[in-house]
Amino acid sequence: MTQFRKKLDLNKSETAFTLAEVLITLSVIGIVAALTIPSMIENHNNKAWKTAKDLWDKKLVEATRQMNIDGVMTGVASSTEDYMNYFKKYVKVIKTCENDKLENCYATKFVQTGDKETEVEVNSLTTASKLGQKNWNTNTMGFVIVDGTTVVMAYNPNCSSVDPFSKEGQSGQVGCMSMLIDVNGKKGPNRVGDDIQLKNATISTCDMKFQDKCIAASDIYPTTAINTCEGSADREWDDRDLETVYCSTNHWAGAKKACADNEMRLPTLQELADIATYIYKRDYPIRAEERIYDITPDADRAAELNWSIDWGYWSSESDGSNNAYLRHFNSSRCLWSFYSVSFSDYRARCFSN
Repeated sequence: MTQFRKKLDLNKSETAFTLAEVLITLSVIGIVAALTIPSMIENHNNKAWKTAKDLWDKKLVEATRQMNIDGVMTGVASSTEDYMNYFKKYVKVIKTCENDKLENCYATKFVQTGDKETEVEVNSLTTASKLGQKNWNTNTMGFVIVDGTTVVMAYNPNCSSVDPFSKEGQSGQVGCMSMLIDVNGKKGPNRVGDDIQLKNATISTCDMKFQDKCIAASDIYPTTAINTCEGSADREWDDRDLETVYCSTNHWAGAKKACADNEMRLPTLQELADIATYIYKRDYPIRAEERIYDITPDADRAAELNWSIDWGYWSSESDGSNNAYLRHFNSSRCLWSFYSVSFSDYRARCFSN
């Protein structure tokens, strides 16, 4: 009997798993799970977002098709706010937000993808031009529909009516609207190409940063002269007291208008001085109306800002007579000065508002 029991015990020991074997097995399972589960989750999310985008597209096509039939798609609204009064009768909108409160309807920030990823503040998308529609001259609005989809939209009051059964009519008439759509609401990842899609929209991001301001990546040169004489439609771009002096060939006002057309502006004289402080690596800030001699620019810093040396840059300020203020950047000095607004030999760089 004792020998039989010993034999049984021997058989048991031969079929059992050791602690080391169990730990190795669990480790392998953990590694496989770590490698496969994220991919499974990503695939699931991508499918869910695609389904939600397709569903939104169908809702949009159905709504705009019916609006075309009812005659309220075009010709009845002069602004995005007016258009929303019609639009929300065809789409179940549960909340709307004015352009200065977009964060109440949309995520505060999202990631713009492309050559490089950039974080965009939603509150900066206040006008149609911020969605790439520079000629619409309308504001944006935010809204939330019943399934949780959030949208920032701009309307084109000059869009053309189309046959609702035509190809364009069946595509949601995107020529009338520009949209930033997040099918995941305020939840992450808030990333273009994932839960966010652009419809008839492009998001322009900051070309480059200087301190807390966006500045354009390149100069305006040569600047285009505009007519700012009394009675001219471009008179608003010249705030000098003597509006008739050099007004027919006003390059300074032309630079101001060119920046404004891109929703930017000319820098102040002090902002140009701040640029000079950085490029010339000064230990103390250069004042707006200060001339600095016997200095050498830092080539790397000038290249970083794509800033031209040996040129003058217009500021947004004038002396109230014939001239406007500018700052000269030179290889050995940096001077503020003022010249006639009719001079064409100066550059301009646009800053964010």
